[in-house]
Amino acid sequence: MTTSIKLFRGAFGHVSVLNVASNFVTHAHAEAHMIIWLDGTAGEMTIGGQTVRLGPGMAACINAFQPHSHALSSDGAPGQFLAFYIDPEWARRRLGLAPKVPLFSVASLPLDNWLYRAAVGLYDELNDGAGDELAGYETERLIDSLIDAADMARPRKARIAGHGAMQDYRVRKAIELMKLNVGERICFDDVARCVGLSRPHFFALFKEQTNLTPNVYWNTLRMEEALKQLQSEDSLTSVACNLGFTSQGNFTRFFRDHAGVPPTLYREAARATA
Repeated sequence: MTTSIKLFRGAFGHVSVLNVASNFVTHAHAEAHMIIWLDGTAGEMTIGGQTVRLGPGMAACINAFQPHSHALSSDGAPGQFLAFYIDPEWARRRLGLAPKVPLFSVASLPLDNWLYRAAVGLYDELNDGAGDELAGYETERLIDSLIDAADMARPRKARIAGHGAMQDYRVRKAIELMKLNVGERICFDDVARCVGLSRPHFFALFKEQTNLTPNVYWNTLRMEEALKQLQSEDSLTSVACNLGFTSQGNFTRFFRDHAGVPPTLYREAARATA
């Protein structure tokens, strides 16, 4: 259950202020992602197989398309968080990183007291309705401080050694098929046949090349499209149908499991920042 959400957008991407009590299933984002706990239940995150226990001294850092999940308390007690969704290229330019270098080299980010206090201060400003210019300045200043702190943990040689582009043409073709058919119901047996692989070989190769299963990658694409469509005037039923869901209820459950909030609350927050 989520009782509130507030969004702020900028050149960096966007930041969400969340009050949420539901777990997040394993998912990913096209943006880099940073989570800072503020109050209530902190829970723990699993990021690429590493466990991060959030708290006033620890934030979570997630690279673009890196699988992660978040387990909260079993008693339904909510937690408050700042969730940053950062354009990786925007951040790489500010850090002087080579293309394809992951923004974060570790999943956990120890927070000095001043940095945590700055996050709490930004949370207060966003909740108090600070003007766009002030909120934008404070948000970018905090993000700069956070990514600088994360960059301190990066080995020097990793700053210039970019990861190679995805080489296997079959994985590239599969991703293109997913993007072209994001509004349809998908059958991965058909996708595997289209790229000339058996289902087991396709799943193994896809995970090797992307660090994600085809299912999680597909759901990431659908969430990106859902976020776009929720900013339109289409009804929730229409958005659900556009994304291949059989009912609005199924779409709502999918969205809540991946975003932590129901689509109605996300739409309200998105319209408030338009």
